[in-house]
Amino acid sequence: MNGIVELINLETFNCCKLNVLTGEKVFCKRAEKETKGFTGLYFMDEMTFFAIYPTESGPVMYYEGKEYALSRELHITLRKDGEKREFRVDEYNIRINYFESPYIDMDVWSDEEDVDLFYQIAKFYQDEEYYRKYTK
Repeated sequence: MNGIVELINLETFNCCKLNVLTGEKVFCKRAEKETKGFTGLYFMDEMTFFAIYPTESGPVMYYEGKEYALSRELHITLRKDGEKREFRVDEYNIRINYFESPYIDMDVWSDEEDVDLFYQIAKFYQDEEYYRKYTK
């Protein structure tokens, strides 16, 4: 493995080539994505870069330059307070504060689970199908 994973942003569909070894990120348009098929997703705002991608041993989360295995045994929560959100993974002491996506309900393909990566993880990370999606 060269340490590079290609990721797609759920909101903008832009691509990010992330070097998980160095933390270097190169952003591009989705059409410039080199790897075919599903390779992972990312969230980014002014303060946060977070990604989830498949590996041979299952889903891996990338946050603050570190990789964290995603397992069904974790305690993951998403708290909502108006437009403010807090995503937590207690075992890894991950706490990410962000604002509700402006893309929710923009069209028939933009339900909350379609555009909010943290909502998607909190809702589905214990489902077998979700776990398989993130296992090569």
